[in-house]
Amino acid sequence: MSGLTPLLPDSLDADQRALYDAVIASPRAQGPGRNLLIRDDGTLTGPFDPWLRSPIIGGLLEKVGMALRTDATLPAAAREIAILVVARAWNADFEWWIHGIIARSVGVSDGIIDAIGHRQPIASDDASLVAAHDVAVELVHHRRIAPETLSRAMETLGERGVVEVVMNVGFYQLVSGTLEGFHPPGPSIDLPVIGPPKLEELAP
Repeated sequence: MSGLTPLLPDSLDADQRALYDAVIASPRAQGPGRNLLIRDDGTLTGPFDPWLRSPIIGGLLEKVGMALRTDATLPAAAREIAILVVARAWNADFEWWIHGIIARSVGVSDGIIDAIGHRQPIASDDASLVAAHDVAVELVHHRRIAPETLSRAMETLGERGVVEVVMNVGFYQLVSGTLEGFHPPGPSIDLPVIGPPKLEELAP
C-alpha cells in the first residue's frame, strides 16, 4: 500500500508544477516510456510523485538523474547494470522492472540480468560491464571498493567512468529509498515481470 496519495496535476503549486513539467518533458517520458511514468489520471509514478512534496530538492534530483544519462561518459549498458545491482539489493520492484527494460534496450543480455537477480557474478566479454558490476556490488554490499577491484575498473572505465558508476550507485540508492519508503503506485499499464527471480524469492 502506498504511503502517499499521488498528487493530481491540478492540485500542484507553482514549484511542484515546474518539477512535474520537467519530468514529463524529459527524454525519459517520451515514446513508450511515457506510460511508465505518467498514469492515466496524470499523476507520476516512481520517485517523482514523492519528490513533488519537496519540489526544489526534487527538481535538483530530477536534473541529476537526467544528467547521469545524458552528460556522462559511462556506457549505457554499464550504467544500467550498476542500477540493477542497486535495485536488486533493495528489492525495489519498480526500479528493477523499469531498468530491466532499459537495460535490454541498450544491449544487456537476459543472462546478465538473471545473474544480477540471483546475486551472482556476471559473465561478459565486455570488460566495462564487469567493471561496473563489480564496483556496484562492492559498494552496495561491502560499503567500500577493494583496491584490486578499483584498479581493474580504472583501467577499463577510466577515472571519470568509475566516478560515474559510484554516482549512479549513490543516486539510485536514494531513488530506491524513496520507492521503498513510500511504495508509490505503479503505472496504469500492466508491467510484466521481465525475468527471474521474483525479488521476494531471495532474502535481502
